[in-house]
Amino acid sequence: MKKTFVFLVFALFFIFLAGTISAIIETDYYIHEKNVLVRHSFDSASELELRLPKDFAALEINSEYKLEEFSKYFLIKINSTENFSISYITQSMVDKSKDRYSFISRNYLNKMQDVRLVLPESAVLLEEGLVFPEPDLISSDGRSIILEWSDYNEKQIIVDYEFLEDNFIYYLIFGFLILVFLIYLFFEKKKHKKRLKKVQIKNKRELSKERFTENLFEDEKKIVEYLLGKKNNEAWTKEILRDAGITKVKLSRKLRSLEQKEIIKKIPYGNENKIRILKK
Repeated sequence: MKKTFVFLVFALFFIFLAGTISAIIETDYYIHEKNVLVRHSFDSASELELRLPKDFAALEINSEYKLEEFSKYFLIKINSTENFSISYITQSMVDKSKDRYSFISRNYLNKMQDVRLVLPESAVLLEEGLVFPEPDLISSDGRSIILEWSDYNEKQIIVDYEFLEDNFIYYLIFGFLILVFLIYLFFEKKKHKKRLKKVQIKNKRELSKERFTENLFEDEKKIVEYLLGKKNNEAWTKEILRDAGITKVKLSRKLRSLEQKEIIKKIPYGNENKIRILKK
């Protein structure tokens, strides 16, 4: 009889222990801007009472429940269920002071649970801020910082964080200025090439003038320079007579002299001559 009693006691103890171990509770908090998505998951629940903040929204529960309203909160009651989960959105867990944010979550379950908190993208922990209790693990998914607590049963979680300064607009302005500068350089380079080409043409003309006009008399130089300024370096004798300011007799004499020096060539057209510079 005594052995049977001891056996029953141990059996009941192990059944209780197994039930306690299997009662796994997971709580996740996802912060997005001012909103916090809260999700509680239970492998089993019996006579469960869970507080919800007054501002809760988008409530989802995969079991039958009763909802009671109180002055400062709502109370959800669950009789008994397996694989139970509840999620909702609230803004009551995030407090902002200037550029400083604080996440504050109070534990009304009063049971051991595994908790995970996912901070908003680009948010970082404050160097001199409060993180309580100290998390068992701090990690990142490449976009957000993740804090985790195992077997958590404290009264509350407090995490201070801030957002990294968004420099996208500055990068955009900087990139635009660089683009404008590159466009400016491109057109300046084109202008410089045009100016350089003009200078080269001018220098070439100057050299051509010097080459054709060296050792010439003043009126001869005037005729050659006039022809060099005309299209195809040629002009009618009447044009030279009209524009160069030389008398007909002197022009005839100077053209004969330039022709003897093989600088110009007379091309007769009826009673008129076209005068052309000989290329050298």
